[in-house]
Amino acid sequence: MDLSATIHLLGEALGDVLRAQESVALFETEEHIRALAKARRAGEMDAAVRLPLAVADLPVDAARATASAFAVYFDLINLAEEVHRIQALRARERAQYPAPIGESIGEAIARLQARGVTTERMAKLLCELRIELVLTAHPTEAKRRTVLSKLQRISDLLRHLQDADLLPRERAELLAGLQAEITALWLTDRARTTRPAVTDEVRTGLYFVDEVFWDLVPRIDADLEAAVALHYPGLVPPPAWLTVASWIGGDRDGNPSVVTELTAETLRLHRGLAVERHRRSVQDLARRLSVSGRRCPPPEALTAWLDARRPLPAHVAYLEQRYAGEPYRLALSLLAADLEAASREDMTARLLDEAPHTARITAAEVRTVVDLVAQGVPPALAGDRVRALEHQIEAFGLHAARLDIREDSGRLAAALGDILARLGLEAGFAERDEPARAAVLLRLLAEEAPKASEISALALDELSAETWRLFRLLGRAQAIYGRGSLGPFIISMTRGPADLLTALLLARWAGGASGMPIVPLFETLGDLDAAPHTLEALFALPVYRAHLDSCAGEQMVMIGYSDSNKDGGYLAANWALYRAQEAIAWTCRERGVGLTLFHGRGGTVARGGGPAGRAIRAQPPGTVEGRFRVTEQGETIASRYADPALAHRHVEQIVSAVLLASADDVDAAAPLDPAWREAMDVMAAAARETYHDLVERTPGFLEYWRAATPIEELSRLRLGSRPAVRRAGGLTRSAVRAIPWVFSWMQSRFNLPGWYGLGTALARADAGRLREMYAGWPFFRAILDNAEMSLLKADMGIAALYSELVPSRALATAVFTRIGSEFVRTRESILRATGHAELMDGDPVIQRSVHLRNPYVDPLNYLQVEMLRRLRALADQDGDEAARCREIIVVTINGIAAGLRNTG
Repeated sequence: MDLSATIHLLGEALGDVLRAQESVALFETEEHIRALAKARRAGEMDAAVRLPLAVADLPVDAARATASAFAVYFDLINLAEEVHRIQALRARERAQYPAPIGESIGEAIARLQARGVTTERMAKLLCELRIELVLTAHPTEAKRRTVLSKLQRISDLLRHLQDADLLPRERAELLAGLQAEITALWLTDRARTTRPAVTDEVRTGLYFVDEVFWDLVPRIDADLEAAVALHYPGLVPPPAWLTVASWIGGDRDGNPSVVTELTAETLRLHRGLAVERHRRSVQDLARRLSVSGRRCPPPEALTAWLDARRPLPAHVAYLEQRYAGEPYRLALSLLAADLEAASREDMTARLLDEAPHTARITAAEVRTVVDLVAQGVPPALAGDRVRALEHQIEAFGLHAARLDIREDSGRLAAALGDILARLGLEAGFAERDEPARAAVLLRLLAEEAPKASEISALALDELSAETWRLFRLLGRAQAIYGRGSLGPFIISMTRGPADLLTALLLARWAGGASGMPIVPLFETLGDLDAAPHTLEALFALPVYRAHLDSCAGEQMVMIGYSDSNKDGGYLAANWALYRAQEAIAWTCRERGVGLTLFHGRGGTVARGGGPAGRAIRAQPPGTVEGRFRVTEQGETIASRYADPALAHRHVEQIVSAVLLASADDVDAAAPLDPAWREAMDVMAAAARETYHDLVERTPGFLEYWRAATPIEELSRLRLGSRPAVRRAGGLTRSAVRAIPWVFSWMQSRFNLPGWYGLGTALARADAGRLREMYAGWPFFRAILDNAEMSLLKADMGIAALYSELVPSRALATAVFTRIGSEFVRTRESILRATGHAELMDGDPVIQRSVHLRNPYVDPLNYLQVEMLRRLRALADQDGDEAARCREIIVVTINGIAAGLRNTG
């Protein structure tokens, strides 16, 4: 079946479900609204009048069912597109074989060889290669995991239906299964009944590690090994160059649910997954390697390891008797028994107490035994499962995913201030300015540390006690289970060197500083501009350079795409991020410090989203150099990694882009045209001013935002464990998190954070120069291409419906007129700069998909506006009627997110 036939099949199946589970009348109502929406899009003025009236006439139950029908339809359409994308990728690979397909690892290595990259240069690139994907639990996943599981089963059925060799009986069975799954999806509540706990989010993240990354990472490893062996014989990629990390359970910034006990439990869940997966793999290998010791003598070291372990556990001793003369089976069975014993360990309790303890088994011990087995058996046996297991041990260790820790700089300063005051070492620390705090910290770092037990015994306030418990936990985890289970310590809202020195002092006093990467997170435009000065000051400090020596002389720096956009708007934020990366990389090179830039990207364009390969190629020259770390946030985890084939494609595109970007020598790269840089300075300043004029200096703008978007309702959703605001004080632009800020504008189809101010900015530059920049500068091209996507998904006609929700008509008219004028200006300016006749002419597949989806998204927006109107008119905001309205709003939020393929 082609895509059109698959969509038709799914639409028919959904229609059958609606008629069977609801009523023929409901099905006809949904079809009537769909027809009106299509007619409105076709320009029929009568339909534009009749559509809102039809929606307003719907009783609550009919509104819920109609919204659900459109939401489920988009879920199914997305699956159809994904299945056919996989088919297209397979067909392309088959047609081009043995040549690699575009944006693959094989193609990247082949291109580098063709460009004249020498063996020596490739060896250096491979040595530096380090890519890490970091899963986060930002509250943008608008679907329950229950719904995701059902969609995965429907996807599997669709894939089987593509088999041309199906028997009629088999096809009928698959169609019956499809109907059953769509029925179950229809009858499942889409909204969560309770807000998910952090441990729920941890398990969801580990689900992807278990189901996707565990097999994906060795496959990507094998892709790189094969490509390097073909084009650069003799070179081998380093171990563990591709890994997974997580923030879930370690991100404390603004989430009061993440406490030390929960972080300890998270570490247990991580280790439990890795130990059990390795145990199953080792046990399976033991059964397969029934190799005779006489015909294939084991290495002496393997025999010595077995002998040193005698007497063997009872079950292993039994296996030795039953399978006499099979040393490989015996060794692997003993290793599996060790892993099983480790899985029974109460790791959480061990981490939280102070008693001496040693881990039952380490990744190095597992790797040693598996390597010895690989050395002893013939290559034909070792080349498949054994090699995959070796890759998995290297990449996942006994921790599955490294756990990052993040905390706000102000909370760290307050906690240390309380500790210092109660120790009698320093009063008023947190209230001092940055240089004064740095001076105190340098003095304390040079002095003998107080005993950890002395600090634990202090009568600290709860914030300080909790912070100290965290650092003690990190020190103990490192001492017992090794540094490999822990990622960096990230400090949000970093303002200066004192913020990093605070973390260093606490870690040193708690016994966990050695080897702990301390990472500044620069988020606002001001902090991004100051980032190189902060790093320069740090690198000049002997105590901090000594700490870097324990981290292999490397500094990780995180840059935030979300808050910088909320702070300064789309263009100003992107230009500030570009300049900051250039300056940070230059500072590190000058100081002889290895740099890894950690990109805090989200799903939408406003939060650094867009095609990953394009984003990497748009980085400034000399800022990648083989090291790339990026967050995978919210709904992007499910959209990119739910299907193993699409997950492979996404990751290979990342690796390909990193390899190609890293091979570009920063010294040999052509310097950026000064005229282009000057043009960007002028445009970014104009865009920022335009953005601030709207969001900061327009009287009543905050009131407009609250009324013309579903932000109030979004803040009440049970999407994630984190609150929508960073602190108490209500929904102000400064307090609200960047994610719901973007989400609210996306839902109401303004999509404002992804383009506002760009039109005014582009008008400040010469049209010819803009075309030159678009053609010759990947960064600028990505800026405009991503903004085109934002504009295409925006719709001022739909946004006008939301604007009508604003009580003050004068305010609504004033603000909407400004936004609408800038929208038109931006659209026209981008088309002039790109040379396109229509938005997204450069990507006709996405352009067509958005145009086809719009008539089906529109009814959801009409329904959402109607429910918002009804809800806000109710005197009792907590009654049953309000709850029913909110239930429908949740369904529309899910549906719009699925239709636009974006949340926040």
